[in-house]
This record gives sequence, C-alpha cells and structure tokens, in this order.
Amino acid sequence: MLAPMVRVLIGAAMVAVIAGVIGWRWSVVRQREALQQQQQMADMQHQIDRKQADLDQLKANLARVQEEENRLAAENNLLNEAIAKSRVSGKIPEVPPLPYPPK
Repeated sequence: MLAPMVRVLIGAAMVAVIAGVIGWRWSVVRQREALQQQQQMADMQHQIDRKQADLDQLKANLARVQEEENRLAAENNLLNEAIAKSRVSGKIPEVPPLPYPPK
C-alpha cells in the first residue's frame, strides 16, 4: 500500500519539476522578447530624433531660401520699375543700390 503512494508522490514531483522547468524556460523566452522590444523601441526613438533634427534643419534651410527669394523678387521689381521709367523718359535712371557681393 505504501508503494503505490510513493509512486504517486514521485510522479507528482516529476510533473511539478517538469512544469517548473517549462515555466522557467517560458519566462526566459518572454524576458528576452521584452528586452528585444525595448531595444527596438529605443532604436526607433533614436531614428525619430534624428529625423526630427533633419526636419528642423530642412525647415531652417527652406526659410532661408524663401527669404532670399523674397529679397530677390523685391530687387527684381525695383529693376523692372527702373527699366519701365527709362522706356518712358528715354533717360537711363540711376540703378538702385544693389548689395555687393550678392548674398
């Protein structure tokens, strides 16, 4: 009568050990996956930061180019007005002062 009870206890202990090993292995795999996901998130955040810095730089460059375009358009208008006045009067007008060297 003691022998079947011992067999049951040994069987239950083996099942518990196997379940513990499987649970430990599962937790190790899950922990590794979580670390990989954290690393991927950190890499993506770094990429986002770099792209944001690039975007800020491009915006600054665009603003500078637009400012230059506006300045050149204003100078072009002044020159067109001077040409129109010279056609009407037949005299060569004074050329508005232009920046030197050109920006």
